[in-house]
Amino acid sequence: MDANGRGVPQDYLEAARWYQLAADQGNARAQDNLGVRHVLGDGVPQDDVQAVRLYRLAADQGHARAQFNLGLMYGAGEGVPQDYVEAHLWFNLSAAQSSGEDRERAVKARDIVAGGMTAGQVAEAQRRAREWTPTPEP
Repeated sequence: MDANGRGVPQDYLEAARWYQLAADQGNARAQDNLGVRHVLGDGVPQDDVQAVRLYRLAADQGHARAQFNLGLMYGAGEGVPQDYVEAHLWFNLSAAQSSGEDRERAVKARDIVAGGMTAGQVAEAQRRAREWTPTPEP
């Protein structure tokens, strides 16, 4: 048994290949996982723009972790121009459908981003979150 505890060697290339196959079929979890691979450069080239694209596909379907990850990218300006309104929107959506530590993490990130925003920007992000509807998985 190796370090991943599953009895098989860790193979980022093979994992990325399987994530890509599922992501191409619209699987939100695979899209999010492949986005993480692109941020880290594990099994695929490191590419923040591609990560954002994949996170967005999954986030649009309502995948809470992808929404959180997309908020991180907007908050840091990685793969997209920095946009606190967008970051707040995605953190808010993630928090709304998460629980426990995941919810606490999304709320904390949302509140940190809000600290650098005007009241009008926060209101805009909240309005957009209220009006947001998920796109069904294909």
